[in-house]
Amino acid sequence: MSKESKIALILLIIGGVGLFFLYLQKHSIKPIENVSNKDSSTKQIIIPDVGNEYDNIAEVRAYLNDLKKAYEKGLSVLPLSDDELDSNGKIAQEVVLKNKEFLSDTKVNGKILHNDIMRVVPATPSMLDSKSKEPCKRDICYVVEKYNFVLNSTTRAIVDVSKRRVLSVKRFDNMQPDISMRLTNIAKAIALKNPKVIASLGHIPTPKELSMPNVRTNLQESPCENKHHLCVAPTFPDIKKQRALWAIVDLTKLKLTAAKWAGLGKTYTPACIDERELENRYIFKNYCQKDNILKRDGWELTYHLTGSDGLEIRNLKYKGKKIAKSLKVVDWHVAYKGYGANNLDLSTPIEVEGRRVEVVKGENNEYTFGYNDAMGCPMFSTSVVLAFNGPQIKELKENNKTVGFSITQDFRNPKWPMACNYRYQNRFYFYKDGSFRVVAVSMGRGCSNKAIYRPVMRLDIDLDGGENFALYQDGSWREFNFEQSYKSTSKEALFRGKYLYKISNNEGKGFYIEPNRGQFKDNSRGDHERIYVSKFKEEEGDEDLLTLGSCCKLNEDGPERFIQDKELLENSDLVLWYVPVIHNDDRKGHEYCWADSTIDEYGNPSVKIWPCIVGPKFVPIKKE
Repeated sequence: MSKESKIALILLIIGGVGLFFLYLQKHSIKPIENVSNKDSSTKQIIIPDVGNEYDNIAEVRAYLNDLKKAYEKGLSVLPLSDDELDSNGKIAQEVVLKNKEFLSDTKVNGKILHNDIMRVVPATPSMLDSKSKEPCKRDICYVVEKYNFVLNSTTRAIVDVSKRRVLSVKRFDNMQPDISMRLTNIAKAIALKNPKVIASLGHIPTPKELSMPNVRTNLQESPCENKHHLCVAPTFPDIKKQRALWAIVDLTKLKLTAAKWAGLGKTYTPACIDERELENRYIFKNYCQKDNILKRDGWELTYHLTGSDGLEIRNLKYKGKKIAKSLKVVDWHVAYKGYGANNLDLSTPIEVEGRRVEVVKGENNEYTFGYNDAMGCPMFSTSVVLAFNGPQIKELKENNKTVGFSITQDFRNPKWPMACNYRYQNRFYFYKDGSFRVVAVSMGRGCSNKAIYRPVMRLDIDLDGGENFALYQDGSWREFNFEQSYKSTSKEALFRGKYLYKISNNEGKGFYIEPNRGQFKDNSRGDHERIYVSKFKEEEGDEDLLTLGSCCKLNEDGPERFIQDKELLENSDLVLWYVPVIHNDDRKGHEYCWADSTIDEYGNPSVKIWPCIVGPKFVPIKKE
């Protein structure tokens, strides 16, 4: 096997698969403007807001409590309640819940996986296999069906109730059964109580308005994320306007994934709606194709998603004064170290997960390999790590006190947290006192436990008239007279114990820059940053940048190409390039920049994340 093949195999080590539960927040009722029937199937897409796990709907909470009680009793499957069973059905359910073959897929490594009994019904001839036909001619037989939410599989058992024995067990992978009455009621509740559905209808709906709450939109092609969830489509028909609102409910995640207005004719019936496709269209239309303006806590800014430079903040002002023209994280460089460079054959390119793997030979038979990751819009983008949901704006709290607000944008590989897939976040914190912080987050998991992450931040500060940059060194501020770079030791003496850099205008107004040294109470291990200060040039990143630098030449970050030794900086329009250097860690009890899959208390897949959070804080310079 060639060396490049070995590299690819290392990169493709499969990690755990995780699901994230994104749930709903309450909103006021506000009718959405009606559109014509002709356009409703393409224009009226409703995406729920992100909220807390497991929305506070009584039916959902009761169901989760039933799951926990079943597990506490030693059961690995949630049985049907007595009101869904006749006397023979109760016996059939009791029998299968003691059958090892029927229960064989309900645990993995001692962890219970989420399984429900979906239906228990008298066996009809068409349900019987050859082994069961003869005994079921004489005895009473029932069919019991169980659904595994984690594996997306259905198990069917034929039970001889008369003799209290299981005649056969069959498992159907990637197939889904009819749902129980309990889950039907949950789907109804989620659809009826969702704030976005209510707002779109323009009134609080009643159960009488709802139809088809237990109808799956397609058996094997679920309308939900990754097409492996159990989904139904409760529908609100509006006969007068000849249209209907389809509420796509994901019963694996217990949430509304999307809703869509569609014409009542077959042409417009959304028989199979993919959640990611709907969300991607929504994100692209609302955050990629247009600017969004936000005014809050004295701040005014414009934000949008870019094709390859993540979430960008533009035209930032505080109390009417200019602060920054542009703030963004333009790239993530991800490198891994290997040994055996002398034997590497790099005559043919290596690709993993659709990305070119860069390999750089070094000294002492070592080499580095990895990726340059760009974050961007989910459609018409060259980025590999795509926007997941739209930007989330939330209160920023410290010690239970609101101190400002944050804007967060999530970017993920579709298969995250599997190995060689990545999840990043862009965060911007805006404080009421005029401070702000630019934050980059890696959620792991990557291809190896020996990764080096370098997010490249482009920070175009605008102090309205030109800026000067200085480094605190040997007890005083040293001005940068020319374009140049600086590699921090992370051990320098800091001005007032906090600040290593400052950017200001001729009047002395501007910001001290506080590098992250683990002081922000977010479990960070510090920035260990390199910085580059260059003179603004439009072609150097004011628009979307192509990938900068090398993932694997660890002494090159990309912005060095913009540094010219004789380019004067004094009182110029400056751009600060800030590049943290992060090492991941998978050691038990010391995890960092890492993610791992687990099973939660309800038997559903969950992901444990140990994020690495980096980035500087800008604090206004105040007169002494």
